[in-house]
Amino acid sequence: MALAALVAASSAHAQEGGRWALCGALLVPPVEGDPAARSAPDTPVRGRAERAVVEADEGVYVLTGDAELTRADQRIRAERLRYRAATGELRARGGVELLDRGTLVRGERLDYDLDSDSGRFEGVAEYRIAAGHLQGRAEAVIADGPMRSRYQGVSLTTCNPGEEVWWLHAGEVSIDREARQGSAWNAWLSIWNVPVFYTPYITFPVGTDRKSGFLAPTLGRSDEGGASFSLPYYWNIAPNYDATLTPEIFAERGLLLGGEVRYLERWGRGEVGGAYLPGDNVFGDDRWSIEQRHRWRAGDRVRIELEQQRVSDPFYVDDFSTDFDRRSASFLESFGTVSWAAGDFRASLDAQAWQSLDPDIAAASEPYAREPRLQAAYDPLRSPLPLAFSISGELTEFTHPAPEARDTGSRLDLSPRVALPLRTLGYYVEPAVTWRYTAYDLDRPDASLPERPERSLPVYTVDAGLFLERPSQLFTGVRQTLEPRAFYRAAPTRDQDQLPRFDTGRSATTFGQLFRESAFTGPDRVEDGERLSLGLTTRFVDERSGREYLRASGGQILYFEDREVTLSGEPDRRERSEYVTELRLSLPRGFSAQADYRWDPEASGNSDLRTLLQWRGSATQVINLGLRRREVDGVRTLDQGELSFALPIGPRWRVFGGVIQDFELDQPQQRFAGLQYDACCHALRLTHREYLDRDPGRDGATLESQILLELELKGLGGIGDSIVSFLENEIRGYRPGPFGY
Repeated sequence: MALAALVAASSAHAQEGGRWALCGALLVPPVEGDPAARSAPDTPVRGRAERAVVEADEGVYVLTGDAELTRADQRIRAERLRYRAATGELRARGGVELLDRGTLVRGERLDYDLDSDSGRFEGVAEYRIAAGHLQGRAEAVIADGPMRSRYQGVSLTTCNPGEEVWWLHAGEVSIDREARQGSAWNAWLSIWNVPVFYTPYITFPVGTDRKSGFLAPTLGRSDEGGASFSLPYYWNIAPNYDATLTPEIFAERGLLLGGEVRYLERWGRGEVGGAYLPGDNVFGDDRWSIEQRHRWRAGDRVRIELEQQRVSDPFYVDDFSTDFDRRSASFLESFGTVSWAAGDFRASLDAQAWQSLDPDIAAASEPYAREPRLQAAYDPLRSPLPLAFSISGELTEFTHPAPEARDTGSRLDLSPRVALPLRTLGYYVEPAVTWRYTAYDLDRPDASLPERPERSLPVYTVDAGLFLERPSQLFTGVRQTLEPRAFYRAAPTRDQDQLPRFDTGRSATTFGQLFRESAFTGPDRVEDGERLSLGLTTRFVDERSGREYLRASGGQILYFEDREVTLSGEPDRRERSEYVTELRLSLPRGFSAQADYRWDPEASGNSDLRTLLQWRGSATQVINLGLRRREVDGVRTLDQGELSFALPIGPRWRVFGGVIQDFELDQPQQRFAGLQYDACCHALRLTHREYLDRDPGRDGATLESQILLELELKGLGGIGDSIVSFLENEIRGYRPGPFGY
């Protein structure tokens, strides 16, 4: 009920309008007139006042008493105005106000050139600039043209007048509205009238463009690290290059120096990040991490991909925030790939390495690394013959950190395939045969096993299906489909007991996997015997848009010979597989649901359920509710629930929360709650998080607590990403806008 109330509140209070939506009225009132007409020679200058005098010999107009001059979109008011029409010179005294499109200045004295839009404004009691929502006061304002201005003895903020939370004070500020950036010299920052920061020079954005400067600072506290403080600095190197430097000091551990560099080029994109903590006071040694991702291309045919994830020790990911998103994983993967494609041909060369994150895992249990793997394939889209032919193969060298306990060596795998596809709008039939040849050259700890085993066998398949549709009897404008499918597969029996198992595992049993040629993820094992997969899918599809509202599928495998090969080589005698069902539901107003359920008819105690219910009012209005449950031989081995949400509860308030609860162990894997307050010129975020942490000094995992507090000064501090990025990772479907809204 509480979540239902939050949904209703969030819908009522969803805010539109961007970064300054909460500021209310416009900072600068709108003005009439065309700004382009200022420089036109025939644009008139109009004046009014209580008293006007014309000095005919000099062509000077003197206006006194509530005097006003207007030109195009520009308006100047004062107690006394003196205007020379021939040169455009203007002098104003007493209660002067200058208003044009996007700028308002009020002060005591103004000397101005209307033709060049330049001049000097002194005794400035107030100025406002719409671009960037800037306002403040200054000793003097100097206009160097319509787009550039300088401010002396200045205080500026992005808060509404009379509601200032923070001020930036400076000896001089320069603002370039064309470049949408500002600079300040001899500057200091005050928050709630308390000085907090000084710098001899600082730059800041004017508007929404990226600009170098400090991001929102973050205060935190964790059980092991103690209190912490970080102040990221964003460096806008170029339009396609930037960097973020993040020093973070921990009361118990020391100073962690982090950074990230990103680039975007015509030939590729990537990012390199890392962190270093010399002499961790808790851990007792240096700590570091490195992560890089690159995607490059050379011409139209070559692609290069590189990803590296490394840490100094297995506990780094638990102790510090990272982008690895591997808190529940046991290994970090690093790899590099070079791929080439031309027409119907493709090839790739890749290498892979792993790093263990679990100190309790023995070296012999770590996965194999590919160093390297060469893959090639020929798969023509069209053929002059009714037959379709393709061939794929790979040559891989496998290494392992414990060669004295595990097989190592190379593997060659070839798979030529011939098919006869027959397809129409209403049905398809595709008989095919694939020849699987696999050969090894091994170094084996067990000398009794052959060093060069091989396996060769054909795999016969027939894939057939129907596509039937009709107007739905339940919903107007919706068509319902019925799609039965049958997949027959047969392969002769081969002895595979002496083959190694490098990278082959059992495929997850999903509806799509029922119709694959192999039940395994690699070529070290090929299932033998005959099987028939039967499945049925029905969809409800919008006739106009093609949107799929509902998809429901179910199927099962029937084994002809009561056997299938397992990874160990021993047959698993059974007549049929698990029942496999899938449900995907997508409804208007942001509601969606998915459910996958499997149960074993031959062993009623085996089942697996995965569900997720989601509501998305917008990218920042999300609720997720999920359940994962598994039973093996009647014993529940997994029983885990998930709840996460991000919802606005008013124009200024937003709440976040989430929990992953292990019902079987009766303990949370992770839980967090947060609150965000948004105002016109600042935002405040607070989160509390508890998560399981592998502690090298204790047995098992402990529940560690972490608190983060983040203050954003809009228009000055950019957007702090410590809490925002955490929420993106932990709340499915949550995607804040460019300013965290």
